[in-house]
Amino acid sequence: KKNMGWCNDPNHKKYNSLIQIKNNLKHEKMYRKDSKYDLLIVIDYNLKKPIPYKGSAIFIHLTNNYNPTAGCIALNKNDMLILLKLITKKSKIKLN
Repeated sequence: KKNMGWCNDPNHKKYNSLIQIKNNLKHEKMYRKDSKYDLLIVIDYNLKKPIPYKGSAIFIHLTNNYNPTAGCIALNKNDMLILLKLITKKSKIKLN
């Protein structure tokens, strides 16, 4: 929805969580015209009792071009749909 955001303000109590957008709060907009966030998986990193400046808004999200991201993992829609069929809540992501 257009009023959804991900708080990336390390000084706010909602840091690294889904929020309703407010003008005075730093955030990443979740509604995008490029559809990058139409399907996404939130990576369970720094979510529970988040530590400020340790990292926020780390997702597996959609891409059309496989250009580098700002810390996320980007997949084309077909690969994302395959991944969604394979993973469970207990699945682990290992980055090397």
